[in-house]
Amino acid sequence: MPRLRGAATERRTRLRFALLVAPLSMLAPFSLDTYLPSFPAMAEALAVDGVAMQATLSAYLVAFAVATLIAGPLSDAYGRRPVVLWALLAYVLTSVLLVFAMEYWQVLALRMGQGLAAAAGVVVGRALIRDRFDPTDARRVFALVTMMFAIGPAAAPIIGGWLQAAFGWRSVFAFLTLYGVFLLLAVRAWMPETLPPVGRVSSHPRPVIRGYLGTLHNPAFLFPVAVHAGMFGAMFLFIAASPTIIYEHLQGGEQDFWWLFGPLVAGLVVGGFVAGRVAGVVSPQRAVAIGLGLSGLSLALVGLAVLADGPVAAITGPFALYSFALATAMPSLTLLALDCYPGARGMAAAMQAFVQLGFSALLALFLVDWLDDAMGRLVLAALLLWALALAAWLVAPGGGRAGTARTLH
Repeated sequence: MPRLRGAATERRTRLRFALLVAPLSMLAPFSLDTYLPSFPAMAEALAVDGVAMQATLSAYLVAFAVATLIAGPLSDAYGRRPVVLWALLAYVLTSVLLVFAMEYWQVLALRMGQGLAAAAGVVVGRALIRDRFDPTDARRVFALVTMMFAIGPAAAPIIGGWLQAAFGWRSVFAFLTLYGVFLLLAVRAWMPETLPPVGRVSSHPRPVIRGYLGTLHNPAFLFPVAVHAGMFGAMFLFIAASPTIIYEHLQGGEQDFWWLFGPLVAGLVVGGFVAGRVAGVVSPQRAVAIGLGLSGLSLALVGLAVLADGPVAAITGPFALYSFALATAMPSLTLLALDCYPGARGMAAAMQAFVQLGFSALLALFLVDWLDDAMGRLVLAALLLWALALAAWLVAPGGGRAGTARTLH
């Protein structure tokens, strides 16, 4: 009986942490995707073209990626809670200023400010979970977060489309302001400090830089990070190109972004549920292998539908399988990377996020505007990224098994 009560208590603790971390993680897709339906209206209002609007997306991602490298070590040195609180305050301020922005350069600069501020939630959230839970329970919590996080990528463009149709593009940034205020109040009220002073490390630049450089020479860390970046990047190509996909290729409107994002969220929710249920049965290495196999199959189905000039459901439906595969692999890839640095998980989570988001920023900046002229190009590029992720996993030392844990120093 005491064992049953203990198990129930642990389940409630896992759920409580997931309910706290997931909204923080959702700040990234909300900031990224909510304004996508407003691209044409913003371009007209600011007198710029589509390439300039893609630059606002890239600016956010570049700033986000750089900020992860700062937020992670700061949370290792000063604790998780204060870093998140100050970052959320900065996010609210930049979002308010975006509501009143009048010039393109103001939007570009403030989007960079949003990216700098939003990074802490993602990085610290990952470290927070691993601080508190053992590897198996951490995978279960990461899976729960994935299920809840899935609401963000699906709801963001749908909400953005409704707001754009009803009130115009400035209302999108008013919504992001309110979401930031909600997170600020929730973190202040309920987020615990999971890193006691005795477990903190120096924030001096020299050991931090040495630690980051050390990750670049650690194959056990780099390979799961590279696989994660490749799998996410293949999906991100379609997310970044979604305005062109919906408006031009599929002939949809402002409120039709659910055609693409609906299947994505369905797959993430189901995949997160399955990943949590099998965390104690299926090894992390096997979970990643399954995710890679299913993601390749889904891209092949999308390619066949595009070649056959199939209906909307045939083209976008297989993305449910892709996001299912990503949700299956993502908790294990995150765990394998963080466990390489148990004494500096903030740094490890920061480097993982930097590679993932930095790579996505490069895709948005240099490839998406060229690829989105044809759906076939997008599919081929996604298949190439998937193949690179598969190759990284196949050549990973020890078949992806975690290497010897290292310290920051």
